Amino acid sequence: MSESTTVYEALPGLSVPLGNALKELTAMWSPVDESGRRKDNEYRASRMNLIVHIGFEVSLEEAKELFQTVIGFSHRYPCRMILLCPQPESWESQEDMQCKIFSECVFGEGAGGMSCCEVLILGYTLSDRRFLENQVSVFLETDLPTYYWPTRFGSAELLSDYKFFFTQAERILFDSSRESFLIDQVDVPQPEKIHDLSYSRLLPIRQSIGQFLSAFPKEAIIDGLREVTLSSSASFKCEGRALMSWVASALKGCYATPEDANGRLRFDQQEAGDDSATPIMSFVYENDNYVTFTIDLAKGEAHVEGNLGKGKQELTTGVRLLDPETALAEALFHG
Repeated sequence: MSESTTVYEALPGLSVPLGNALKELTAMWSPVDESGRRKDNEYRASRMNLIVHIGFEVSLEEAKELFQTVIGFSHRYPCRMILLCPQPESWESQEDMQCKIFSECVFGEGAGGMSCCEVLILGYTLSDRRFLENQVSVFLETDLPTYYWPTRFGSAELLSDYKFFFTQAERILFDSSRESFLIDQVDVPQPEKIHDLSYSRLLPIRQSIGQFLSAFPKEAIIDGLREVTLSSSASFKCEGRALMSWVASALKGCYATPEDANGRLRFDQQEAGDDSATPIMSFVYENDNYVTFTIDLAKGEAHVEGNLGKGKQELTTGVRLLDPETALAEALFHG
């Protein structure tokens, strides 16, 4: 691979004229019968449009990884992926924009076990920026929901320029572990649409914590509670921030009013140790109560120990971070 290779050039796909992209994509799914007519393909069924918008900060390997993540996701949830690849102004192309198409089918078990995905890859320079929304609108399947996943834009200001996609999408995905800024720095008209993949990856850990605490009435959990701390490596910082936000929201819901919670609770997240350091979350009380969650991802287990007025109790369960495809599904459909 040459040093001049761009993300668009590095991704797989068949180059087609931009104006013929949908026609060529349809031809992939519609085989020709004996009479020369094209017939519908029963396996070409999409559940959604997924716009993946790759920023200039992404490496070629990251782009390939993202591509394979969505392809793997589409094996379970067939979709039309529209992959947007901004290119440097020096990029040489015969067209204002260039397009590739890609398709893949996988076979499952039993009748009707095959599913297919389709990808439209659009390469554009910033001088083509004013045409981008119109071209993407042409590519969308208008009767299906649309989701938007921008990644590696480098700054909140650059990402804020794409308000069209924010307004069109039912959900906006953001992976705080990949970005150099926080999503609340981005000008999103409806911030409730945003779902952080760092939070979604935590599902098994959140379930483990919830399983332990669900055995106690909320009054016992907050009786004397003054502080929640999380100590972890820098590599768990974004997941840790999402975990602390979830715990804070759950605990504050145990109080009569938000003001009561804000006046009594403190939350503190600290970095400690190297990248192999085990995350430890502690509930600190002013009485004899305590709860400690030790999350050992290397061993794939969480150990919970605490006393909430019923004597010492312990629980060990299996935990992991969700794989990229499952985390993507969690963020899109559940959050």
